[in-house]
Amino acid sequence: MYFKFRQLSDRVFTAIILALIAVLLAYNGLLVRFDNLHYDLGRYLTFKPAPADIVIVAIDEASLQSIGRWPWSRIVHADLVNKLKQEQARVIGLDIIFSEPELSNAEADLVLANAIKQAGNVVLPILFEQPYKDSPVKQSVPISAYAQHAAAMGSVHVPLDADGIARSIYLWEGLGAARLPHFSQAVLQAAKELPNSIHLFPANTSSESSTTLVSLDERKVKFLGPPGHFQRISYINVLTGEYPLHFFKDKIVMVGATAVGLGDVLPTPVSAHMQPMPGVEFHANAIAAMRNSELIVNAPFWLTCLLSIILAVIPILFLPKLSPLKSLLSIVFYYFVVMGIAVAMPQFFNIWIPPAGALIAILLAYPVWSWRKLESAQIYLDNALQNLHADLALLGVNKEDLEYADDQDLMRSRISNVRLASKHLHDLHGERRDTLSFISHDLRAPLGAAIMLLNEGDNNKNLPRITNMLNKSLAMADNFLQSSRAEMANAAKFQDLDLVNLLQQALDDTYAAARAKKVTFNTIVPEDSLWLKGDFGLLQRAVMNILMNAVKYSPEGAVVTVSLTEKNNLAILIITDTGPGILPEKITKLFKRFSRLEGEQQASEGTGLGLYFVDVTVKKHGGSVTAANESGLGAAFTIILPLEIYLGEKY
Repeated sequence: MYFKFRQLSDRVFTAIILALIAVLLAYNGLLVRFDNLHYDLGRYLTFKPAPADIVIVAIDEASLQSIGRWPWSRIVHADLVNKLKQEQARVIGLDIIFSEPELSNAEADLVLANAIKQAGNVVLPILFEQPYKDSPVKQSVPISAYAQHAAAMGSVHVPLDADGIARSIYLWEGLGAARLPHFSQAVLQAAKELPNSIHLFPANTSSESSTTLVSLDERKVKFLGPPGHFQRISYINVLTGEYPLHFFKDKIVMVGATAVGLGDVLPTPVSAHMQPMPGVEFHANAIAAMRNSELIVNAPFWLTCLLSIILAVIPILFLPKLSPLKSLLSIVFYYFVVMGIAVAMPQFFNIWIPPAGALIAILLAYPVWSWRKLESAQIYLDNALQNLHADLALLGVNKEDLEYADDQDLMRSRISNVRLASKHLHDLHGERRDTLSFISHDLRAPLGAAIMLLNEGDNNKNLPRITNMLNKSLAMADNFLQSSRAEMANAAKFQDLDLVNLLQQALDDTYAAARAKKVTFNTIVPEDSLWLKGDFGLLQRAVMNILMNAVKYSPEGAVVTVSLTEKNNLAILIITDTGPGILPEKITKLFKRFSRLEGEQQASEGTGLGLYFVDVTVKKHGGSVTAANESGLGAAFTIILPLEIYLGEKY
């Protein structure tokens, strides 16, 4: 009971420790880089082809070389917009900041404004930037001539995570209040492809300061591939018409810088070999994910904690049942299973649950549980050793002989003490064998000789009484010896024996006692042999003990029924007498050592070891023995023993 309670408390204590580790790591974000590593791994493993209807018009090195230094005249951009309008582009996303008028040519702004108006599907960006640290956030919006004709406007702000990587966007942002949609959301709204999962209007939240950037509804972008994954066509090639006919028809066209020298690049989880992703391609990935309702939502904190706790304590269910090596291997396997689930969740369910808390708790599950097991084993060993020392002291072993010399290593000292106690137990076991040998030979022999000498004389009036006492002492010594033999029986040395033949020999040995009382046996035995592994002498004596009891407690001239059957590879022996039966409240005491049932029907010469011997012998053979009262018949003893099977057939 104490051991089970201790094991339960160890499980609870370990579960509490692992749960606290998981929650603390999830709360303080200490391992956010570890979380991001698993998120990025999932992105590398889930690349998909880029949609054919999203095209990037790249302001690349070739365009800069052909058109000239940046910034270009607004007339050049107007020509591009007109070209795309003629090609019936579905939406034109100009990822270029036009926050100030062109000073070199006053007509240029009017030309571009007219082109935007004529196109009617141009989406313009709004930039939030902080010129220097701790300065107010500045909002750069297109000049009014462009803004009033734009189909939509959106924020191109991309936040960076703690490790400096761009993974997310905010659906709504703004100074003082988040009223401005993200650029990708504005593009899809202009294209009339915005999914129902994206709200058209932001939540009603605001800040006290009009210079504070308010960001709402963070979503992670499910990248389709590394930089360069989307279709690109050079800006200069569009102006010169070097593209297939109807190439831009009904497509979402994103115009933006891809030349590294222009600085519009972002480090992303899929930026291999330190190759940053152009901002315009980042927005293209966001558009593709948003349109397919595949933007990834961050799980709420309470859900992260709950799942982390559940995943962290699951090892407690299987660790107590496994060996140390299997426990270690199972923890490693379980770790990779949980890691795989965490990596796959964004791909299949569009939800991101940071796994660091659960994974670290899982890694610590084995050492924490091992520590608790070792602590419990140490306490149990100390208590058991203390009890063992007390028992050995009662048997006459000196206390000084039970304690090993002090050792700096406490565990090694305990092991040494156990070794000493084991040696003393081995010595006592040898003494027990010597005692049994003494009872078997040195004590039984003179008892038997005394009985023989007493039987030679007939003048002593106390002769019957002395003979009875000596017979009782001899029977007790013999029963004690047989019980000890049964207790020390080695199952590894059992041999094949036929239970049918054994039962017949037990009946033959009981025949004389049955005949003297005119008791007959009604036997029901199978014709075929029933083979099992066992000790013939012990098992035969156990069966004979029950038969002798059946004869002893049956009235004169009664019938004792002996039935031996086989069922489901089990031998079932039932011996039923016609005696007075056994009191129900005393049946449980039948097979206890030195237990004798007091009562008018109890034989006075009993030693209390006969049925104990039967119980020990049957259990040594892997079976069971029970007693019950048969209605109107007396007592019935049932012995069940397992049979041997060889190649699917019984002997």
